[in-house]
Amino acid sequence: MGMIRRCGDEVREEIGLAQAQADFQDQELQKKEREAASGHRRKLGDLLSRTGHDLETIKGWQLQQEDKRRSERRRQLLDFLSSYDHLSPFKRACKERHCGTAQWIFHTTEFSRWQNGPSRWIWCSGKIGSGKTILTASAVTHLFACKSNSNEIVTFFFPQFNDPQSLCAETVVRSIIRQSLDPVTLSEEMEAKLAEIRHNPTAGIDELTVLLQQRLAQSERFFIFIDALDEFEPRERRALLDFIVSLGPAAGLGPKVFLAGRESLSGELQDKLPGIERISMASVEAKTDIAAYVKETLQERVDNRDLVVGDQSLISDIEEALTNHADGMFLWVTFLIDELCAQHCDADIRNAIGCLPSTLTETFSRALLRIISRRSASVAAKVFSWVAIAKRYLTLDEIREAISIEIGQLYSMPERLVNGIDQLPSWCENLVHVDEELKTVQFAHQAIHKFIIEGPTGPQFGGFRFNLQDADHHAGEICVTYLNFNDFKTTLTRRPQPIKPVDPVAMARLALSPRFKVPSTIPGFGLSSRHQKSKAEVDVVRVLSSYNGEDGEGSRRRLERSHPFLEYASTYWISHTSRFRKGSMTWDLWHRMITYGNDLVKRPWPEQQEFNALDPDLLAWSLQSRHYALIRLIEGCGGISEPNTRYSVWSLAGQGDIALLDVLLEVNLARRRC
Repeated sequence: MGMIRRCGDEVREEIGLAQAQADFQDQELQKKEREAASGHRRKLGDLLSRTGHDLETIKGWQLQQEDKRRSERRRQLLDFLSSYDHLSPFKRACKERHCGTAQWIFHTTEFSRWQNGPSRWIWCSGKIGSGKTILTASAVTHLFACKSNSNEIVTFFFPQFNDPQSLCAETVVRSIIRQSLDPVTLSEEMEAKLAEIRHNPTAGIDELTVLLQQRLAQSERFFIFIDALDEFEPRERRALLDFIVSLGPAAGLGPKVFLAGRESLSGELQDKLPGIERISMASVEAKTDIAAYVKETLQERVDNRDLVVGDQSLISDIEEALTNHADGMFLWVTFLIDELCAQHCDADIRNAIGCLPSTLTETFSRALLRIISRRSASVAAKVFSWVAIAKRYLTLDEIREAISIEIGQLYSMPERLVNGIDQLPSWCENLVHVDEELKTVQFAHQAIHKFIIEGPTGPQFGGFRFNLQDADHHAGEICVTYLNFNDFKTTLTRRPQPIKPVDPVAMARLALSPRFKVPSTIPGFGLSSRHQKSKAEVDVVRVLSSYNGEDGEGSRRRLERSHPFLEYASTYWISHTSRFRKGSMTWDLWHRMITYGNDLVKRPWPEQQEFNALDPDLLAWSLQSRHYALIRLIEGCGGISEPNTRYSVWSLAGQGDIALLDVLLEVNLARRRC
């Protein structure tokens, strides 16, 4: 029994020991599980923390992308509304203002009543060349300086006599609205309105007026300046005045409108805008500006030694004579001084003072006589022609190259380029002006443009007379000649084609492989075995060097730097060739450019692989642009054969387009003869 009890005790001890060991192992296991769980929780926490941070980063990035997309969408909407450059004409006018002038207007009762009182409309009237544009620019600057907060809006528009787009009422309205909108603070409601206008192809001034009225409601004060109102065609001017009237009555709420134009608009403005305030450039205050301008300009000429006098008292006589003779026209003063600067002694100057030209036409004619006497007539005549018909302002370098080209020329001839082109205004007796900032060439005034294109009278001026259509046609021949220069053909031929990027490591491995063969697809490597060794090195250098070469866009920029006229010719060649016909000297070159394309040119109609006379888009563009040469080509190829199409085209011709009618009759007559 004792042995049994001992055995039982031992068993119980072993069971207890086993239980203790099991408990210990269980505790250790739980401890490890807790440690593992803690580690997992820590890792999970770190992961969640990192994930949360990454999610915040992604969310922030998404918000940034959304902001960028929203900004880009707004920018596109605003650009669609108006992309017209309203600043450049304003800057030019500001630069032309002489110190101390164009300030008198701010002290007049009429201007004060308009700026700060109930009057909403004001009109600055004056004769040609009296400084209305300069005064308007000065008033714009004054209003900007007087702005007290961002809710006061100042907008302006300075139309250009040689830019048809700027003389369209809708262009003016769109530009004014665009100036008043900030893409950063643009409201969602305004953005939605802009989107509606963008997607409405029939949207016109009425829809734009509603948009502006919505913008007016968000501003404290709204100012609109429109210069050269007389330059608009009557239809466009009426549309513009109707737009102004629709914005509100003569007094009370609504935008403040400042108009500038010639005195001939008096009746029209009084009828449309009764109660309009008026300021005249013929006022006593304005005449003080003429005296200051004469004095300052004369001093500049004396300092530059353009005007040299022996008797200094003669300067006072000149000042008095010019101030009295100017008749309130700043433009006239400039050319009267030029007339005096051309004299060589005091006696000649006194004689010139006694017989100053009595009209602007006579003044400009004398300027042409000086051009002839100084042997600059050939260059000046070419420049006048190009400036008159150019589709945009040409730069000095573009003019320089354009006037050096002859129709049919095969390649560029640098020896024909005019030296000292920066002296162009002097050669042209200041009838043309060069913008200091943009270096663009333009007539110094609309009156000069009119004088040149109408043609000066007198046999001595025969070299300056030209027909606008003939000059435009000549420009087209020059553009086509230029774009077919061998210089460009050689450059385009030599320009390496884009090659797929190569992995250098894979290329090296392949080259070291005993099975390596030169790919036949690489230009210059498809050589016979007996010539491969002798020529491969040269070809390898040429092909591999192309990887470091410029792309097509970079090559184009390099071409334009060395050939300044290229950018203009490649864009406007099609506009200048609208009246080409088979008798044109460059017809064959033009025909080839139309049918087969040209790497240099830009075509305004939808791009295609090749010319397709049956393409309705091409015909639509040709009719809309009145490109008679292209219509002639399409008709000759049977592109106007469908009954409905022929009816539409003949209907357009029957609406008074004689040139289009001539084209259709000419082609039909040629068909019957065949």
